[in-house]
Amino acid sequence: MKALRLGIVHVLAMRRRLLAVGALCIVFLFAASAASAFLRDEHGDVHIDQLFVVGGYPAASAMLLIGWLIGRLPLIAVLVLMSGMIADDRSNGLARLTAVRPVSPIVVYGVRFALLATITFLVSAIVMPLFDLLMLGDWAGPGTFVLILAYLLSYGSLLVFLSAWTRGDAWIALLLAILSISWAALDRVGFLPVAPALADAIGFLLPPQPALFQLEGAFADLEPIPWGAFLYCAGYGAFFLTLAALSVARREV
Repeated sequence: MKALRLGIVHVLAMRRRLLAVGALCIVFLFAASAASAFLRDEHGDVHIDQLFVVGGYPAASAMLLIGWLIGRLPLIAVLVLMSGMIADDRSNGLARLTAVRPVSPIVVYGVRFALLATITFLVSAIVMPLFDLLMLGDWAGPGTFVLILAYLLSYGSLLVFLSAWTRGDAWIALLLAILSISWAALDRVGFLPVAPALADAIGFLLPPQPALFQLEGAFADLEPIPWGAFLYCAGYGAFFLTLAALSVARREV
């Protein structure tokens, strides 16, 4: 109960970050509404080519970028809401106060992670389907929620582990995300500049972008959920959450 109260206090202290995520979601939904007004005909069908008529290539590129970003809203929310989750306490001295309380720090940060993960999931689970409904008049079904959870487990766990060791957790996680996306893209075309064994090792340590690509493909094409890819993301998340718990337990405050 004490850990839950501490977690709620932490969430309330993050109101600026929550407002920032909320503002981003509003921008996404506004863009979807504006695009829908221009792209739909009298029968409700969407015609992407109307973007070229309205704003040429810049408008089409901007809309494609927004469409790409909305699929990564869980990643954006994780980076904003979970950055510094442990590292900030170490820098401002709260970690010492947490350590002397009659509640294990692992429980305190575990509850904090659970609260932030729930907020991230709920925000993404509302905004992503609503974006599709406004933009396309339909949504991808339960695959949307599986994709959100996969991103949350993959990057949320990695960020918590990094936060146990460095204040640059969000930047490192972002760089690893970019590297993982690029590495997975090169792997797809068979153009990795290292030996296959080393490539497999690096790919294992990086965020599970190949599995996320599979989930994104199923999400975009309305195909059956690739549960094997999701289980890989869940295993990756469990591995780094375990490392994060060990780091909190053993590292001096």
